[in-house]
Parts: sequence; C-alpha cells; structure tokens
Amino acid sequence: MKTGIRYILHVDADAFFASVEQAIHPELKGLPVIVGGGDRGVVSAASYEARRFGVHSAMPIAQAQKLCPHAVFRDPDFHAYTDFSRRMFDIMRNFSPAVEVTSVDEGYIDLTGTLKLHKAPAWEIAHRILSEIRADLDINASGGLAGTRTGAKMATGLAKPNGLLYLEPARSSQILNGLPVGSIPGIGKKSEGILKRHRILTIGDLLAAPKPLIKRLFGRWSDRLLEIASGNDSRVVTPDSRGERKSYSKDRTLEQDTGDLAYVWSVTAGLAEKLAARLRRDGKSARTITFKVRYADFTEKGRSVSLKTSTDTNREILAVLFKLFNETVLRRKKIRQVGVKLSGLGGPVFQTDLFDPVRPIYRDRDRTVDKIRKRFGFQAVRVSSSAPGNWRFDERDDEATKRRPTPKHC
Repeated sequence: MKTGIRYILHVDADAFFASVEQAIHPELKGLPVIVGGGDRGVVSAASYEARRFGVHSAMPIAQAQKLCPHAVFRDPDFHAYTDFSRRMFDIMRNFSPAVEVTSVDEGYIDLTGTLKLHKAPAWEIAHRILSEIRADLDINASGGLAGTRTGAKMATGLAKPNGLLYLEPARSSQILNGLPVGSIPGIGKKSEGILKRHRILTIGDLLAAPKPLIKRLFGRWSDRLLEIASGNDSRVVTPDSRGERKSYSKDRTLEQDTGDLAYVWSVTAGLAEKLAARLRRDGKSARTITFKVRYADFTEKGRSVSLKTSTDTNREILAVLFKLFNETVLRRKKIRQVGVKLSGLGGPVFQTDLFDPVRPIYRDRDRTVDKIRKRFGFQAVRVSSSAPGNWRFDERDDEATKRRPTPKHC
C-alpha cells in the first residue's frame, strides 16, 4: 500500500431489523418479512423479499399490507436488535480499535494500518469482516471501502445488497461522478429536487456547475457540498466508547389521528418523562431536546433546542419541550405520531444553580417518582408539570396568529 492513503470501510447491515428476525426465526428465511408495530404504525424495516413488492421503511403498515398481503408482519424486538448490533461492532473491533458507530446498523472502521497489523491488505480484511458478520450473526451486511468516509458510504450503496465494493482512491471519481446527486450523504429529496430543476443530475454535473449557482442554492453549505462531491473529505473515523449511546428517543403512533392538542401533549410529556427517567438511571444528562410530529398525511415537522447547561430533570425538559410543541404543532392538521429525543449526552448533573435553589428539590422528587413508577408502573404517579395550561381554541385563528397556551409547573 502507498503511504498517505487512508482505507475506510463503511459497514451497513442490510434490512437490519428484518434480517435479525430471520436469523432468530430461520423459518422466515426467504419469506417477505415486515417489521412494524400495529395497524396504524409504519414500516421499520422490510426484507428484500418484501421490497420486491414496493414495501419500504416509513411506509404505513396498512399500505404495506395491501402491497404484500402474504408478508409476515413482526412487532419490533429492540432488545434483540441491540444485541445483534453490539455483536456486529464487536466483530469489527476485533480487526481494528478505530470503529465509529453511527447507528444501530451501520458504522465506519479505519483499516489503514491492517497491512502491518494483520499482514493483509485492507480489501482482504474488509472481506473477512463482512464474512464473519454473515457467518456469526446469520445476517447480510454490505460494505464500501474507499479513501474517505463519504466515498466509503457511497460505495456501500452501490454494493447493496450483501456485497463489498472497493473504490481505489486514485480512480474513485470515475465511478462516483456518474452517480445521481442524491447519492451524496446529506442530499435529501428536497435538495435533490432543487438541483434537478437546474439540470444538475449527477455528481459530475454538480462539480461542473458554476460555483456561484451552487452558492446561491445552498448558501454556506455549498463549499462543504462541493468538497464532499469532489472526494476531499478529510473527516477521520472517531472511535466510540463501547456501549456509549449518543441519544435517547421515543416515538408513539396514536390510536387514531386527532386534533386534540391537550391529549397529544399528554402523550408527548409521557414520552419525555420516560426518557428523563432513563437519563437518571444511566447517570446521564442531556443538552439538546427535540420534538417531532407526524401528521395524518404523513408529513413531518420537528424542532430542537440546545440548552446552556445539561439537565436530567422532568421540570426543565418539559418546559423546553412545551415551547417546542407550541412552535411546531399546526392546529388545523390532525396528528398521527409524536416523538421526543434527548441528545448531547453528558455525565450526571452535580452543579447547583445559585439562581434556581429549587433545582435539587425537583431532582430529588424525580428520583422518588422513578422509584415508585419502577415498582408500581408508570401510571402510578402523575407529575403535575406534565399537564399544560388551559388550551384556548379559536377556529378563526390561522397559523400565524393562533394563541398559544402557557405552561404551568408545580
């Protein structure tokens, strides 16, 4: 190998949840398997046998049932998925300590030093890693090997399903420049649509386009976009601590679409309280709070706020979440699903705010409530801070002028 060239492998388990179900239940091998909860939920994962019928993730379960009525539908088993994920990354760490977990089913591993460490070139080690994952876990996994993180991830997309593609750094542009612009990580459907309207269809088209045009379309992100498209991605693989999680999140699909905002808020607050309890249980705190809503027409909207200091208290989390809820929810649209995410994790909260002397009192109260709920169930205690103020409705209000409720805390 030439010195100065990096070798980064991106590994992505194919149809992960569905593959795990097939591994645990061998009788499902070769059958269309769809993972998703309830008739009103959405598809979390679909096996490649189900995808042939047009089923894909985030599709309503009801629609998936119409497209593939003979499929096997499974409720999510997150304990099993977490276990398989841990085992997959443990296999990767056996080959290099430089492993970065980016989600439950994908991550990066730096194989630059494998020739010296394993007496084998990077592409051979990449093949060994994927082979071991397939043999030990009985799931399919694809991989992309390249000189950059972006190139590796794009190579994985070309290798799916269950393949491995090596993009030699000196020649990778010959392949990547012909790919659709939507292949670039970070380019979503909206950005892809903007580019297509300007007849920019491939990565090569993007690199050949006038820079002032790209600057006008994407602002300050344009330089980074062109840098990634040209293969000048200098980001390194940052190893994660074993088992370290980056966020806590919960979603809930409502039993029926509703415009009852008081009810939707109570569901949202319940999700947040459960996540906050998990923070305290694990000795963590969070700085960023995210609220997400999915409407009956399956459009989504979300907002986040990052705090100056980390927190693990229901009171502080709910106060921020309530503000996000009011700024995000559209009154005239019925709601199908809500979600809460706590991220920017750190250690436990020890600092006492001199300007908020009651903060320790709320933290002690939360821990007491956690103990009661652990023994008698979540509904055993209702915390008054999870209840909103008086909701005021006026059908004449439009989105720009609607009145917002004021949160009350105990």
